[in-house]
Amino acid sequence: MIKRFLTIIFSFIGSLQVFSQNTEIAVQSDSIPLVEAITQIESKTSYHFYFRKEWLDALKVYKGLVKPPYDYGLIGKLLLNTRLTYYVDGNSIILLYNTNVITEPSIAHSLDNQRQDFEEDDVFFENENNKNDVENRLVTIGNRNKYVKGKMSTVAGYVTDIESGEPVEGVFIYLANPMIGTSTDENGFYAISIPNGQHELIVQSVNMIDTKRRLMVFSDGTMDIKLEPDQIALNAIIINAERERNVKDTQMGLAKINYEDIKVVPPLLGERDIVKVATLTAGVQNVGEGSAGINIRGGKADQNLFLLDGTTIFNTNHFFGFFSVFNTDAIASMELYKSAIPAEFGGRLSSVFDIRSKDPKNDKIFLTGGIGPVTSKLMIEGPTFKKGPTFMIGGRATYSDYVLQQLKNSSLKNNNASFYDVITKFEQKINPKNNLTFTGYFSFDRFQMASDTLLSYTDFEYTNRALAINWSHIISDKLQGDFELGTSSYNYGLGYDLLPTKAFNLDFFIKEYKLAEKLDYYVNEKMNFNFGLEAKLNEVNPGDKYPVGEQSLVAPEKIANEKGFEVAPYFSAIYNYSDQLSIDAGLRYSIFSVLGPASVNEYAEGTPLSKEFITGTKEYRDNQLIKTYHGPEFRFSARYSLNDNSSIKASYGRTRQNIHLLINSASIAPTDVWRLSNAYIKPQVADQVSLGYYKNFYAKHTIETSVEAYYKTIKNLLDVKVGSDLQFNPYVETAILQGKGRSYGIELSVKKSRGWLTGWINYTYSRSLIQLNGEFPEEVINGGVFFPTGYDKPHYINSVTNYKFTRRLTMTLNFVYSTGVPVTYPVGKWNFKSSENLFYSERNAFRIPDYFRMDLGINIEGSHKIKKMVHSSWTFSVYNLLGRDNIYSVFFKVEDGVVNGYKLLVFPTPIPTITYNFSF
Repeated sequence: MIKRFLTIIFSFIGSLQVFSQNTEIAVQSDSIPLVEAITQIESKTSYHFYFRKEWLDALKVYKGLVKPPYDYGLIGKLLLNTRLTYYVDGNSIILLYNTNVITEPSIAHSLDNQRQDFEEDDVFFENENNKNDVENRLVTIGNRNKYVKGKMSTVAGYVTDIESGEPVEGVFIYLANPMIGTSTDENGFYAISIPNGQHELIVQSVNMIDTKRRLMVFSDGTMDIKLEPDQIALNAIIINAERERNVKDTQMGLAKINYEDIKVVPPLLGERDIVKVATLTAGVQNVGEGSAGINIRGGKADQNLFLLDGTTIFNTNHFFGFFSVFNTDAIASMELYKSAIPAEFGGRLSSVFDIRSKDPKNDKIFLTGGIGPVTSKLMIEGPTFKKGPTFMIGGRATYSDYVLQQLKNSSLKNNNASFYDVITKFEQKINPKNNLTFTGYFSFDRFQMASDTLLSYTDFEYTNRALAINWSHIISDKLQGDFELGTSSYNYGLGYDLLPTKAFNLDFFIKEYKLAEKLDYYVNEKMNFNFGLEAKLNEVNPGDKYPVGEQSLVAPEKIANEKGFEVAPYFSAIYNYSDQLSIDAGLRYSIFSVLGPASVNEYAEGTPLSKEFITGTKEYRDNQLIKTYHGPEFRFSARYSLNDNSSIKASYGRTRQNIHLLINSASIAPTDVWRLSNAYIKPQVADQVSLGYYKNFYAKHTIETSVEAYYKTIKNLLDVKVGSDLQFNPYVETAILQGKGRSYGIELSVKKSRGWLTGWINYTYSRSLIQLNGEFPEEVINGGVFFPTGYDKPHYINSVTNYKFTRRLTMTLNFVYSTGVPVTYPVGKWNFKSSENLFYSERNAFRIPDYFRMDLGINIEGSHKIKKMVHSSWTFSVYNLLGRDNIYSVFFKVEDGVVNGYKLLVFPTPIPTITYNFSF
């Protein structure tokens, strides 16, 4: 409160120097004093206005303006053509005279997700170190020969941090008169349409020093802006754009996670993990302790699309799910779409994880790293040479079996495990219209298993590879394009060598080649179009088995590769009908072709798919069309603002999936096999409707709240027959069942983002059901009625609480609770030849005990001196602080004729870690 009061006083004193100027305001017979209009607004809202009375004494406004909605738009209209501006702090609206402060430009348009530039005859680039020289210089924009008085021209460019070269998101760029403004997107890009002529452009941002530019605009052109960090940020001045996104955006079901969000979550085994942070958001679950795969809104783990700079990553887990494959130091942000998925994305039913790597710094070389008990990491970034490309290279590696030594299972302690990953990025700004980036990624995992583990092999390794080339091109002042060429692959190999006569290796791979083109057309402040085309070629090697060593008697075998080609054009439009109503509608049309070469099994008519009913095979030559699946994917969402602080949103979306991970348990494993839709396996199709209410409370600190409900149905949902062998199976269609899926739920979320105490809490009620009611008895499960899937967890609560004791010392407490996953138990037994045999319940009729975990993290920052050569921090964390025995799974074995039950615990004791991080 004291800071707010001092801010008001200093602003008033500063404005007294210019108050002697007179302002003439036209007075109409049906006008009222501005003071009276403000009094009416205060009586009908929770706003409180602060101003000097003499500023308003002579001002009158048209009384017809004072009507609902009583929002910032109305305040802007009342102050139009005056020398008054305002900013907002909670419910306080502070009027200022002749002071360039603004929190709500009347036009706030930003072309989302673009990385682009413009080119014109006269281009201005900042190289001056003197701030006053830059601000006082008159910058000419465009071509003098194209000047038309009164015509609107577009000025565009990038806003970056002058020290790091990083783009600055959420910067307000505006003219005070006429009141026209915009803000930068996540890439620091802005575009603003202003009248030709001379103007003063004002630039404001949180944590950056405000600046301005004097412009002479002749026609369309560009101007890049570099901002200096403000080391003393004024807490009293709040820029509202970011916190209002929860209410103002049409998009729903979106979780946006950046590096700042990751920093407040206790690291798992010394590693901060962007994917693990996602599991602490509403509607996102996993099966259990250390499990691989994520389940979103009742979906299977393979129904999530993970993109790194636009390229698919098939296996996102290191060490069977304890870590993700993404090096957080190299990641700028992640956007998770759970509903209303934009039309540009397709290929998975439940969600899209759009992960973007950091742009390399362009001013000097930076080195960052960390040392922990499990992993070490190092990243270097900077320019190669003057005006050359910038680069980033980062890597992580394990160097101990610390994790395995914490496991309770004595046999697992004798195993060896290691992994590493490397990410590289090069960026070249060719000219103001063209930007080129190259992203490369590689990860490697290897395990050596003891002979008494639950696995049937002794050596196992898998790799991810990805390469993405992205070209951003400005076609015109209203049309921008992004073009991507990418390839990715996932390979695994496993081997057995304990018995030389049975020694073998088994290899598997899946590859994807992708070509995508995206165009954005900016019509005006009310209308934007987005359209493009995505093409993918997938190739799968389901298995290649061969003997190892001269003594091996294993016969070499190979399953024929699978090939599929998908093309999907799409179109979407965003229409801002009014300040209250905004609509986003789109259509994506998926065409998937199954291609040869292939040998397709043929089965007797009127019989189930079983090996004994095979009548022959049909051969297809290379690239011969076997079957085509196609269909529309409609995408629609709408937002209606109730007031400045609350809104309701609704959405509908259809998604299709032509690539499937065959899983015979609730959790995925690196050895699970990807297969394509074919003559017998149909694409999965999901329809989801969602409805949400969003409200922000602007008290002393920002509080965001939301409630979202959803209902989803799935056609051709995949499951497998009990006891089926999915690895190296040439008759895989005989092991698969397809039925109907149904999931529904409600998600409640509260987030506090400012102050010494920050964090969030989420509650999710979610059901995930499946119905398997085929034509033949062996295709009917649980009597053909809906029953819980293996990942159905009705109740899920998580919270993250972060308390900042000082600027250098913070403590975080993380809490997770969920219902136990379904399980099938034996309910009876019978004896045959002195051996016990079991009767089992219906599938998934019981549940394992509920899951509960609490984690603690303490972070100690080094000195915050700007000129330090090395910046460092220490992180202390304890995983499973209370040492709870969370059961991962329950299983039964017949041993010496007796049935014994077992439970598997992964981390039954607290696991402390300490990590040292540095940068210079």
